[in-house]
Amino acid sequence: KSAFFQIILKPPALQTVNSSQKSKTNLSLFYVFSYRKIILFTNEEAQYLISLEKVLKDPLLEVDLTQKKNRIYLISPNERNYEFFIEVTANHKISFKTTLHHQEALTNIGLLRVDFKGTHQNPAEINNFVPEELKPYVGKWFTINEPHMHFYVEGYKPLAWAIPLKLNEFGINEDYSNIQISDLLLTFARKINVTSIIKIHDSLF
Repeated sequence: KSAFFQIILKPPALQTVNSSQKSKTNLSLFYVFSYRKIILFTNEEAQYLISLEKVLKDPLLEVDLTQKKNRIYLISPNERNYEFFIEVTANHKISFKTTLHHQEALTNIGLLRVDFKGTHQNPAEINNFVPEELKPYVGKWFTINEPHMHFYVEGYKPLAWAIPLKLNEFGINEDYSNIQISDLLLTFARKINVTSIIKIHDSLF
């Protein structure tokens, strides 16, 4: 068994970033088109959304990882217009995904994902927005034994690009013999800047 983790960012209403928000967040482009149901943003904006401080909406929440599905609702003290949740779902691989969700535009856009025991192939072509750290992995095929981290890159479908994951970032042995889903969840939560203490019941493993 394994698990799928997804974090959703959910603005309460259709909007564009106004001038005061741009000044506060250093966002340059954030377009929301209700009619076409499209959200476009830059690599920098994706990183900003990932780095936002997030706390539990319900400070008393306890996560039961023996269940097939869990949702952990989060808010950002610095951006009250945004709401998040981490979704935990049992799957054939272990995946932690951070997603931007705009309810009015009916759109989900992945920002960050970490995969264990999953396969993936990067795009075969590079555009002007691909970061230098990703370029050596153009067209790379990741096997089931190659943990990897996906990134949002402008001009590609969400999370189309990935790089090898350093296992020590998540405290995992190369043979996966010490995987604990609760530890992975807490590590991923820290990576997306969840500052609340998350109480967890028994792991799926």
